[in-house]
Amino acid sequence: MAERTVEHGSMPVSRRRTTDPTPLIDGDPSCLDRLAGTSVISIHDLSREELLSLFSVAARLQAGVVKPVAPLAGKIVLTAFFEPSTRTRLSFEAAAHRLGAAVIGIPDARSTSIHKGESLADTGFMLGTYADVVVLRHTEDSSVHDIRAAGMASSLINGGNGCDEHPTQAMADWYALLKWRNELGEADPPADRRISLCVLGTPGRMRSMRSFLLAAAAHFPRAIREVLVVSDDPEPLDADLTTALTQAGISHRCATGLHVNLAEFDVIYQNSLTLVDQEYQVLGSKIRLDADTPLHPDAVVMHPLARQDELSTDLDDTAHNLYFDQVEGAVFVRQALLLAITGKLACVRT
Repeated sequence: MAERTVEHGSMPVSRRRTTDPTPLIDGDPSCLDRLAGTSVISIHDLSREELLSLFSVAARLQAGVVKPVAPLAGKIVLTAFFEPSTRTRLSFEAAAHRLGAAVIGIPDARSTSIHKGESLADTGFMLGTYADVVVLRHTEDSSVHDIRAAGMASSLINGGNGCDEHPTQAMADWYALLKWRNELGEADPPADRRISLCVLGTPGRMRSMRSFLLAAAAHFPRAIREVLVVSDDPEPLDADLTTALTQAGISHRCATGLHVNLAEFDVIYQNSLTLVDQEYQVLGSKIRLDADTPLHPDAVVMHPLARQDELSTDLDDTAHNLYFDQVEGAVFVRQALLLAITGKLACVRT
């Protein structure tokens, strides 16, 4: 990974790392043809091969190797966000616009008939008649299933359902990690390139962390040497997560104390904001990362954002910052996914 320094006069104002997508470009996207017309509800809806191919397409787009001209012209992407969002909604809309699709959206549940009592299933049937792809964000875990109950015709992408999953966030996270350390995408990475991971938060109640770890267990188990989860919650992993990590052979342990040697870890994944009973709560913010935190010199910090006080802005211009790269890469990952689901991958074959 290269370090980027932006000069202003004679003063460097940024030492933030940027990742190079070009090592991920090689790959045959033909396996993604299966996704045409399908829905993506879970990180398990893609195989490891498909995920790596998706990253290859995203890398071609990000590196400018391919510059498709409006391959989704005539398609409509609808962002149905019944829960507040900045990055996910806007990055999906930006991805759709960059590909030439028309975009319509629901930015707030109060602007829909659901606010008047309509069922999510009836709303889903209606949305399916208006758009080719629907991206759904909702506060209920069951929402991605409820919205299809009346036979929604269009493809559905899960943009975050309650505390359950956020699959495209996990895709963006692993895309950033594989750009940072390319060997993590190998079936059997060299032992000295596998990562030790410290998770600061409560994955069982935080969908981004949960999906990240589910993706690790399902698709990249050999990339991780160990996982330490540090949380105020004495049981931060739910039963499904615990089973997935155990069956994948990923060594994991949990701790509630603050006496953690963060310098031992290659990757710190942090979050504190979660949805509990329809209200946002800040959990696990006792460990605050800032420029004075003793981190391994080559360690990176990941965060799905939005952040609270747990992640200081004085880390933004350091080489530890990978969270901005997560944001930047997410648009290209979502472009790649939209191309696959709409059957328009011909424009990126090289």
